Amino acid sequence: MASRLALTAVFEPVEERWVQGRVVEFPSVITAAPTIEQAKDMLVDALREFLLTQGNSGPDLPESDASIREPINVVIGVA
Repeated sequence: MASRLALTAVFEPVEERWVQGRVVEFPSVITAAPTIEQAKDMLVDALREFLLTQGNSGPDLPESDASIREPINVVIGVA
């Protein structure tokens, strides 16, 4: 089964002609770079790092004897 996760990246100019990139669905994922190409690369990296940290915080949800836990792979890229 193939599935895609669509998120919204916003890029806008900021001071000193840099480009700020952010992910609308995850407001804490934000970065800036001198060019839009660099901002795209850095935003993907920032999102990856953010998602990796989320798996290590907070209590685990309770599981029943019928629970099945398995990893999922999400491909993150900017077109």
